[in-house]
Amino acid sequence: MRGEQDGMRLVRAELCERVAALRALRRGRRDPRFAENIDGLKRVAKVYGLDAVVRLAAALERSAAGDDGRRSLYLATLEDAIGCASPSDEACEALLASVSVRFCA
Repeated sequence: MRGEQDGMRLVRAELCERVAALRALRRGRRDPRFAENIDGLKRVAKVYGLDAVVRLAAALERSAAGDDGRRSLYLATLEDAIGCASPSDEACEALLASVSVRFCA
């Protein structure tokens, strides 16, 4: 059990590094590394069953790649999802809803 927890910590650390790399990129859609980093993040998250991370990354890819304000919001929420202990559908929906609510505010 402990080894499994340590393994997930490493996975979560890698995902956080990928989010940091996305933050470092400036004009998202104009930089092919942005799409590559999102794809890599989604791939790793999917392998480890972190569906909330996969869905948020896909939403970032669709709607916020070129908008720095939206991108920052998605990246912050991705960090929350990476740290989320509950990979349930409800947790995923709550994280996605939090992004929508902030856009409307």
